[in-house]
Amino acid sequence: MRKEGVKALLVQRYENVRYLTCIRPFTSLIYHPRYAAILFDDGRVCLLTEAGDLAHAKAKMPWLDEIRVWPYDNDEIIKNVSDALSENGVSSGQLAFDDVTSPTVLFALQKIFPDLQLIDWTATFGVARARKSPEEIQVIRSAVEIAEVGMAAARDAIGEGVKESVLAARMVASMIEAGADSIATFPQVSTDANRRMASDARLRHGQVVLLDINISYNGYVGDFARTYSVGGPNAEQKHAFHTQIACLDAAIGAVKPGVDIADVHDAVKEVVMSAGLQEHWADYITGHGVGASIGPFEQPLIGSTLGPMRTLEEGMVIAFEPGFFDPKLGPIRNEEMVLVTETGHEVLTKFGYCAKLGAP
Repeated sequence: MRKEGVKALLVQRYENVRYLTCIRPFTSLIYHPRYAAILFDDGRVCLLTEAGDLAHAKAKMPWLDEIRVWPYDNDEIIKNVSDALSENGVSSGQLAFDDVTSPTVLFALQKIFPDLQLIDWTATFGVARARKSPEEIQVIRSAVEIAEVGMAAARDAIGEGVKESVLAARMVASMIEAGADSIATFPQVSTDANRRMASDARLRHGQVVLLDINISYNGYVGDFARTYSVGGPNAEQKHAFHTQIACLDAAIGAVKPGVDIADVHDAVKEVVMSAGLQEHWADYITGHGVGASIGPFEQPLIGSTLGPMRTLEEGMVIAFEPGFFDPKLGPIRNEEMVLVTETGHEVLTKFGYCAKLGAP
């Protein structure tokens, strides 16, 4: 912020608010973001919280410099945000915001403070936290362990005639019991190459099922995936599976500080093209950053579309997930979380692959 002359940063994306304040927001797919945080260039932090959490925040969050309510009425919201800015000396200069910040609030602030310059900092925020501290890495390790508990529970429930929704339920219940503080995305449990959400479809002999997990522990994400055979795989499914593992090996093997991100994607592309599986390859994404969020909001991005960071750096955590999504074969993708170390890399996920698909 100081380097770019930003006087204050206003965010509303849940993971950004939590990153700046440590609050655990009351999240829901149908509950509009009712939290905000303002970081000032001198390091002070103001939390604007949903009314139901106000008393708890005031009693339990003494590290915050200022706590205000985020009201239900739009006019009151605008007043509380503008008061927080003006009382902290921000009525002109640069105010940065993230992609979820209310347009209603931003338009109003522009009218109230005509000398205020609004700057979209969505990408910059991801860059600022791309390199994880040792403490953050330790929390991410714990998130990975909890995600692996969920994977084990879902894997053990796989069987012909079992509903996808049953696997999702076992997965979620086990992770909450293990200490997950939120399910970052609805579990992707699917036998359909073109569907991402778990349904009431029953697993049938000859299918593959994709299990993809995103959970949060202390505000940091555990994100990995495995693909399993139901009954027994055919030769085409095995070929796609072996190629996908080779893609992972190529990507992970290239990871070390200073490597050009495009080179990592190109290494995967070479494997795909050699195997003749490019038609159903999700080439737009080979890997993405993992931390308080996931890509595209967490850097770096590795794929046919690249983010603002183009070089791997020590401390980055990346989830590699090249995959094949052929409707005739089903979804085939395994995903690994990898830490960029001082001299190379460390694979954080330790969970085994499907033995049936991996067999020669």
